[in-house]
Amino acid sequence: MKKCTMTVTMHIGEFKARFSEVVEMIKGGVVIKVVKGKSGQLVGYFGKEMKPAKPKKRKLGFFKDQGIEISKSDMEWTDEELSEMGI
Repeated sequence: MKKCTMTVTMHIGEFKARFSEVVEMIKGGVVIKVVKGKSGQLVGYFGKEMKPAKPKKRKLGFFKDQGIEISKSDMEWTDEELSEMGI
């Protein structure tokens, strides 16, 4: 069974004033969402490190069966080449 994580929203002033308490909350598994201003603009999330999901392996689709290999250097263009393409 997955452990459920609780998220608490705090304004930045409260976050700073209660920092010691916030550290203990984070140790307990709580994620803190910090916002600022009346609009509630997001500053960031603070909590235990979450492991990022493994990136999915991408397939070449059409080119996979055509015997064509594409390398990273094939995807790098100069500014001149980009302007010729209209980009």
